[in-house]
Amino acid sequence: MTVTVNTQTILFILAILGCIALVFLIIVLKKLANLISSIDDLIVRNSTNVGLTIAKLPSIVSSVDDVVDNAKDITDVAVDVSSDVLVAKEKIKSGIKTSIDVAGIVKDVMKKK
Repeated sequence: MTVTVNTQTILFILAILGCIALVFLIIVLKKLANLISSIDDLIVRNSTNVGLTIAKLPSIVSSVDDVVDNAKDITDVAVDVSSDVLVAKEKIKSGIKTSIDVAGIVKDVMKKK
């Protein structure tokens, strides 16, 4: 069994597929042109805001640097305070233990009398 395909049929099918591809390409290019136009409009409308933001950027960066430096200083102080609290806790704990020992001695002395 043999199947013969006419070259004109193949060319007709390819022409139809080419036309469909061309229509899709036209639609994509139209949407791309609309997108570029919208982006251009957005840039034109916000050019002053973008300019102001770019002008303020150095001061914002320096403010952030100051905040980071202050946070570092606060962290250093917090570490010092926490170590002081630990030392004070140990001293209080030692003082309570000593008070308990003294109270025990006083109790023993009172029992003997």
